[in-house]
Amino acid sequence: MKALLIDGLNLIRRVYAAVPDDGIGADHFEGVVLSCERCLRRALRHHQPTHAVNVLDSGQRSWRHERFADYKADRLPAPAPLLEGMPRLVELFAEQGVRTLSPPESEADDVLATLATGISDHKGQSVILSTNKSMCQLLNENIEVYDHFADRALDAAFVHDRFGVAPEQLLDLLALTGERRLNIPGIHSIGIRTAAKLVADYGDLSHILEAGEEIPGKLGAKLRQGSDAAWLSYELMQLRSTVVLGVNLSEFRYVPPREES
Repeated sequence: MKALLIDGLNLIRRVYAAVPDDGIGADHFEGVVLSCERCLRRALRHHQPTHAVNVLDSGQRSWRHERFADYKADRLPAPAPLLEGMPRLVELFAEQGVRTLSPPESEADDVLATLATGISDHKGQSVILSTNKSMCQLLNENIEVYDHFADRALDAAFVHDRFGVAPEQLLDLLALTGERRLNIPGIHSIGIRTAAKLVADYGDLSHILEAGEEIPGKLGAKLRQGSDAAWLSYELMQLRSTVVLGVNLSEFRYVPPREES
């Protein structure tokens, strides 16, 4: 088995932003539809999956909002024309043989993690199509993350080049740095370079914060003062693989459209 797991809104919003808008709404959206179709066909040709799923956010508040009231507080909503056109895009994916999955009160990231880890546990292969770097915490011998737009795998070498850590250490690093686009705090003024050095020197977040009791100067003070924020950020950045999907993966077997068979 090889499943193509598509971070649907990640792909669609990037296409939407890239298509020139001439001020004529209908024409712009038709351009988005055509571009999404081209992207989807190219991804299916490139990855040759046996199963394919388009995963979308439910649009409802998730457990992260309940845990942290300011989660995504500064994030702009998707443009209204895009939201209005989503049913057409879901239909487009279905026409190309890719069904959509959007469990209630769930985020796409957790649904993708649930699918990928479940498939991996059964020795199947998954490719997560996303530009979301936090997905790299899932990397293993059975799970790949692929940036469709850069046309490259976000593999262990990428994680090391970008963050200075191994994929299994990425969550510890992100707990320290936070994630601005999601309004996840991390520890104030600790950036990637400092976080990577702390991970290299001390290991996981627990050992880093323990060492912070002895680290002198401003860095030690930041770690001591930011301990609670770091643990909160760790919890929020960690992808949950326990979403109740209510479906069987066999329902998402990829069958190419008849004209492409």
